[in-house]
This record gives sequence, C-alpha cells and structure tokens, in this order.
Amino acid sequence: MTIRPATPADHDAIARICLLTGDAGGDDTGRHGDDALLADVYATPYLHGPATFALAWDEGDGPVGYVIGTADTRAFQAWFSDTWWPSVADRHPLRVEADESVLRGAADPERLLVDVVADYPAHLHIDLLPQAQGRGAGRALIEAACALLASQGVAGVHLDIDPRNDGARRFYPRVGFANLPGHSAELFVRRLQVAE
Repeated sequence: MTIRPATPADHDAIARICLLTGDAGGDDTGRHGDDALLADVYATPYLHGPATFALAWDEGDGPVGYVIGTADTRAFQAWFSDTWWPSVADRHPLRVEADESVLRGAADPERLLVDVVADYPAHLHIDLLPQAQGRGAGRALIEAACALLASQGVAGVHLDIDPRNDGARRFYPRVGFANLPGHSAELFVRRLQVAE
C-alpha cells in the first residue's frame, strides 16, 4: 500500500474509480448516458489542469483510490471552462435525464467559485473503492494532499459533498474539516499550516 503521484497513465483507473463511487459514494454505472461523463467533469481534468495534483492509493495492481484537486480553484475553473470542457463536451450530449444537471454544471463558468474561495483557495475530491475503505487510506490521502498544498503556501482547502453521502459527512470532520452550512451542497473547509 502506497501513496504515489498519479499520472496521465492512470487516466482509466481514475475514471473507473470515479464511476464506481460517483453515486453518493456508490456505483454510478449505467445511470448516465455515458459512463465517462462523471470522470470528465469531476476527476480526469485534475490530471491535466493548472496547479492541480493527483495522488493515488496503490495496493500493487494500480490505483484503488485517489485524492485530486487544485491549489488554485479560480485558475482551474477558468481553464476547465475555456480549455478542458470545450475539448470533451462533444463526447457528452444529453442522453438521459440524469445527464442534465451534470452537463449544466460543467458548462457553468462559475460552478467551482463558491464564496469561500478567497479564504480556502484550494479544493479537492477523494474517492476510494470499497476494498480500500476503512483501513486508513482516506486519512492518509487527505493528510498527504493537505501537506502538499501547505508546502505550496496554500492556506486553506474546501470541498463539497453530495448531501446523500452520509459516510463523507462523518469522515471529513475526523480529518480536520469543518462543515459550513447554508450552501446548496454541504461545504467543508480546512485551514492549512503553511511553513514560514
């Protein structure tokens, strides 16, 4: 078991993990018109975008979990809207009703610009397949990501969760995140200790 930088060669594994955890932590296979949609919006852009990071939890046969994100949400959102989404959007026409909200979000140039970005400029996503859960992988990945961001001088990180994901709601406070109520999705933030 090791944490290592994810690379573009991990694209398919990252996309698969995203799909298998994309329904509030459960398997999202077959719910959308194209099983690649979620990964193209929520996972694989972090293998390519500005100020991004991707760390994989690898148990020897490839990633079974990851933490991905960016140190600069504003720059990432601009790149996503101007470069990434136009390069992949044609692969994802509206096919089924479940696609609508994901496609609408992907096309929104302010989707990631929540009101805490000034104080918590980084954001991240973490997903683990069931075989990697409950064994410390999530905590280890979060701590590695937060240490990486702090080493880059980032003072805070945020994330949001699907309100249906009770496991995530319990997990994030245990790894130093605080819940900020009053947003359309549940928002969690964590201050980082930046070395002076």
